Amino acid sequence: MEQLTLFEPPPTLPRFNGIIADPAWKFILRSAKGEKKSPQAHYDCMTLDEIKALPVSDLASDNCLLWLWTTGPFMKLAMDVVDAWGFTYATCGTWNKITKHGKKAFGPGYWLRTSSEPYIIATRGSPRVYSRRERTSFDGPLREHSRKPEEGIAQFCRMTIAPRLEMFSRENHPGIDAVWGNQTGMLGGDGNPAKILLPGESAQLGAAVGPEQG
Repeated sequence: MEQLTLFEPPPTLPRFNGIIADPAWKFILRSAKGEKKSPQAHYDCMTLDEIKALPVSDLASDNCLLWLWTTGPFMKLAMDVVDAWGFTYATCGTWNKITKHGKKAFGPGYWLRTSSEPYIIATRGSPRVYSRRERTSFDGPLREHSRKPEEGIAQFCRMTIAPRLEMFSRENHPGIDAVWGNQTGMLGGDGNPAKILLPGESAQLGAAVGPEQG
């Protein structure tokens, strides 16, 4: 795989017409049993304030679509992130998680066992609707922890035009022009995006802020 290109952030960095992000939410756990299933057992996580402080508004074009992955317990906090990043909520959708045996997932959870994962669609300005055949849910395989399905990336790409940015990226997807995160390229992939550095990047990964997970 080719080495990702590094380039500096604004003013030289182009603004993106589509941004897809899977924030490293940190859960408050109810039991030691839930620790192994938690995000913090798999990668560095960020507080809500750290996520909100990311300069996403500096990376968005005047007419930009944001696809924000979240979870059921984090929906309200995800809305706060949408506002902090300078976007306006538009709608939401759902990834229906399918196991390798072709069945609905039966994941962790306190009130409800997780079989799907929501995402928020938000806008800045008035981005054009490039595809009018997208449904509010799609089926996609359940793989490694937090790894998102190709079906979601494909839908995001159909709904936007280049340049596109993936934040908290772990896999190099075709159609994505640039990525940001401390695990970029970890899962390989067929794309060859540039890797960006954010201006004044100094987020410290720290204490949990957010809902509880079983």
